[in-house]
Amino acid sequence: MGPNGAGKTTVIKMLTGLSKPTQGRAIVAGYDVTTHSLRVKENIGWISSEVILDDSLTLMENIWIQAKLHSLNDTWKKKAIDLLKYLELDEKDNKKVGKFSTGMKKKLEIIMALLHDPKILFMDEPTIGLDASSRRLLWRLIRKINEQYGVTILLTTHYIEEADALCDDIAIINNGKIVASGSPQQLKSRTHGDIIEIDFVSYFDYKSLEKVNGILEIVQVGLENIDLEKRTQSEHALRLRIKVGNAETILPELISKITEFQPAIINSIKIEKPNLESAFLELTGKRFEEIEEAATNDQK
Repeated sequence: MGPNGAGKTTVIKMLTGLSKPTQGRAIVAGYDVTTHSLRVKENIGWISSEVILDDSLTLMENIWIQAKLHSLNDTWKKKAIDLLKYLELDEKDNKKVGKFSTGMKKKLEIIMALLHDPKILFMDEPTIGLDASSRRLLWRLIRKINEQYGVTILLTTHYIEEADALCDDIAIINNGKIVASGSPQQLKSRTHGDIIEIDFVSYFDYKSLEKVNGILEIVQVGLENIDLEKRTQSEHALRLRIKVGNAETILPELISKITEFQPAIINSIKIEKPNLESAFLELTGKRFEEIEEAATNDQK
C-alpha cells in the first residue's frame, strides 16, 4: 500500500520479471527473479492495473490465447469452463470482449491469470477505474479466489480501505522504501489513540495552542460554506488535528482548554478512530493525498 508514485508498480514489475532490479535479490515461488525469470513466470499469474485484452475477440478466444502462451494441453478448457461458472461469466463465452463492462473484463483477466494454476497471483491496483459498487464486488471475488483456489495474492493499492478490507499483511511503501509492515490491526495499533480534527472558521494565534498535548497538524484551509471574501486579509480558516487517548471523554475538556487561549468559531469537529490513514500519517508525517498531490505536481 502506498500513494501514487511510491514505487508499487516498480516492485511488481521486478517481482514478475518485467524489469531487472538494480540491486538486491528477490525469490518468487522458489526462484530468483533475475536468474530464473522464466520459471518465475511459469508459477505466477499477473493482472495489470490496465485492462489488457483483445476487444475484437470473444471471451473464449482470449482465454485460448492465454492457454497457448502457457503451452497448456486440452485440459485448459475444463478449467476455463469451471472458472467461467465460478465467476458468473459462463453465459458470455461467445460474446466479444469489447462489449463487456470494466468489471466483466476484470473477471476475464482473473480467469486468464488462474488458467495455469499459479502459486502466486500478482494484482497491480486491480480495482482502479471501477466505481464503488464494482470495487466491492471485486473485493469479494478476490477473497473467494484466495479461499477456493488457495493461491497467494499480492496486490498493490493506494485505496486505504481496500488494503484494510482485503489484506492479511500490509507493507506501507513511501518514496521507494517500506516504512512499516504488519497486519492491519498491528499497523492501526501504532497510533495508540483517537484523532480529533477541528475546523475553525476564523484564524487565531495557533502558537498559543502549544500547551495542548498531542497536536499533529495545524494548517490553514479553505472551508466549504464559509464566505472567504468577507474576511480581512489576516483571517484564515484553521484546522487542528490532535491525538488523544479517548476522544469522547477528552473532547469537552479539550474544547474548553482551546477556547481559554482565544475564542474562535468552530465550524466542525470530526473524530477518527485508529485506521491505516492515521497510521500512515504518524509514520510519514503526511497524508496519502498530500503525497499524491505533490507527486502529481512534480510530474507537471
